[in-house]
Amino acid sequence: MKKKTLNKNEISVPSIQLNRTSTPLARFILLTLLLITSCNKFVEVPSPVNKITTQDLFKDDITATSAVTGIYSQISNSILNIANGAMTSLTGVASDELNYVNISSDITEFETNSITTNNSTNLTSFWLMTYRYIYQANTSIEGITASTGMSSKGKNQLLGECKVARSLLYFYLIQLYGDIPLITTTDFNANTTKGRNTVSEVYNFIINDLNEAKQLLTESYPTAGRLRPNLHTAEALLSRVYLYTGQWDKAETEANNIINSSQYRLVADLTKVFLSGSNEVIWQVSASLSGLNTREGAAFVSSNINTIPDYLISNSLLNGFEKDDPRKKAWIGAKNIGNQTYYYPYKYKLPFPSTSTATESYAMFRLAEQYLIRAEAKIRQGKTDAGIQDLNIIRGRARGNDPTILLDLPMGLTQQQALSFILNERRIELMTEWGNRWLDLKRFHLCSTILKPIKAGWQDTDTLFPIPLQAILENKNLTQNTGYH
Repeated sequence: MKKKTLNKNEISVPSIQLNRTSTPLARFILLTLLLITSCNKFVEVPSPVNKITTQDLFKDDITATSAVTGIYSQISNSILNIANGAMTSLTGVASDELNYVNISSDITEFETNSITTNNSTNLTSFWLMTYRYIYQANTSIEGITASTGMSSKGKNQLLGECKVARSLLYFYLIQLYGDIPLITTTDFNANTTKGRNTVSEVYNFIINDLNEAKQLLTESYPTAGRLRPNLHTAEALLSRVYLYTGQWDKAETEANNIINSSQYRLVADLTKVFLSGSNEVIWQVSASLSGLNTREGAAFVSSNINTIPDYLISNSLLNGFEKDDPRKKAWIGAKNIGNQTYYYPYKYKLPFPSTSTATESYAMFRLAEQYLIRAEAKIRQGKTDAGIQDLNIIRGRARGNDPTILLDLPMGLTQQQALSFILNERRIELMTEWGNRWLDLKRFHLCSTILKPIKAGWQDTDTLFPIPLQAILENKNLTQNTGYH
């Protein structure tokens, strides 16, 4: 097929009429839907009957804001994806957190750590959708930067948001696949032949993006609620990245900035941590689809009392709680069916709100993780007692008013003892949340020790997922991860 050459400021819209009266969000979503599969398919679209320029999309603060927030809307309303539940569910079954009880060969492959290169869930929920969102962020960054009609304040806020969102997506891609293509522009020809960048290169890019975002964003949220990134959102991800890259002092500093600010506090009532507007949440995304709270909640909590949930809490996780830990009751649901009790993730409790207003929003970052990051960073630097004090703050919140449970951890521990407590506290506090257990087992080099005895056919190469076959077929410069054919 002959490929039509487009002006760099034009986006083709085949056979669909859009006009100046269309809402900016509607136009942006339509445009990005055309990019869902691959850059190759994009350049082969039929000749357009209408053209929308990037100048139109980013002509002022209002249209540009609609474009950027449209990315969040698509992430929250689409099927489970890397930034909306798939990290929790799929790495949960890949680790020792969750068991999958429904019939789906795709998800079973994650649970048995035997993911094939043509697994459609791996292709769609992780690879394709993530690069689609990255492309949208790149489009927005280029459009905002080139805009002559936006205010400097609007530009700074939206550029900062896009850099945070793009960094989050890249962070999880390298956790899943290792080396990946680092796509930073909207140049289709270059993107479709891009080889894999090393994990270190991607981390350096993320760190640079987040430090730039810190200079662009302020402590204030741009709208009501915490539904868009602010300065502390960039710091929250940066503290995690520094932790994962062994830059302990920097991880501690970023976590300090958040903990010592006056904007956040640990919520005493564990059942209210994940509500919309929670004081513990640093950034949360609310589903704009009517009748939905969160996709993750909808995946885990069944409204039918006689239906066994698809994802069940593993016996290993159930047995990992200390006696009478209130988090077990608050964050794990129980359903009795046929004289058997089934336990399932219950951090999000009402996936389908009873009113038109969502009562729960998807927590992207929360304060508790920052305490855990700071605790580990201190311990890694040899400040063991100070790290244990942070752990005890998390345990104290969970303990509530009962002084007989979850007693404070003692001072004077060795570094290795303290790190063991870190791992266990992260397992409980961050259970079924963003794949933290899977990533922690990898970080602590414990996958073979913990998963090999309980996973038939486990191979050490299973810590990385396969690059989807379709992506390799479409890009001759992509290579496959070791252990996959």
